[in-house]
Amino acid sequence: MHIAGKAGMAIGEVPATQQNMFVDSSIRQAFAKLTTEEKLKALPILAEQLIAVNGGAERELPRLLQLHGFQYAENRFVPIGLLDQREAQHLPASAASELATAISRLADGKESAAITSACGAVDLVASSAYDKYGLGKLPNSFQTRVNVVMEKLKVYEEIKQELTAIGIKLDDARKIADEMRETIKHAANALEVIRRTQADAHGTKPAYRRLSYEVVKWALAICGLLDGKV
Repeated sequence: MHIAGKAGMAIGEVPATQQNMFVDSSIRQAFAKLTTEEKLKALPILAEQLIAVNGGAERELPRLLQLHGFQYAENRFVPIGLLDQREAQHLPASAASELATAISRLADGKESAAITSACGAVDLVASSAYDKYGLGKLPNSFQTRVNVVMEKLKVYEEIKQELTAIGIKLDDARKIADEMRETIKHAANALEVIRRTQADAHGTKPAYRRLSYEVVKWALAICGLLDGKV
């Protein structure tokens, strides 16, 4: 019997193959249509069958569960907040709301919509910084907005100072700050290109699922650096 069928999901909504079941958007969408009670019944079956078909999936299981709004705790599957509150407290409020939407859309199999929301979160904090600190006209370039805000607000300089304050050698602190600057630049540039080529507010445009998950994480990193500043 098909894995999805064993889990109580409509077989007609999913392809015949059992391989990479969580990667296929039709299976994710079928799972998303289940009620919470049905999901809780389906999850143990899906997890067991997935691991049986693909032994390497066991290492991926916690991340896959998180994407669908669940975690495995005390020998049972339980729903979790789509954006962990421990993580949300380190983000600007406007960004936290938009990123929660991104994760929700990702869990529903709407990757392109998730990209839209994740990039929207970065847009929100960058625009807020431009307004709050009088940084001038907002550039059209997504990457430029992020880079200007980070430099004008001296984010990397603060990181270096905070590191030296806790005993990190100046050369090491400078190296960390410089690497973070380059990382954020590359992340912002990637987000700009990905949004242009794969984002869609309705979630109907084809998008690479693994990449869309990383987009959310990159957006979390960028927004997190601006917590307390916007």
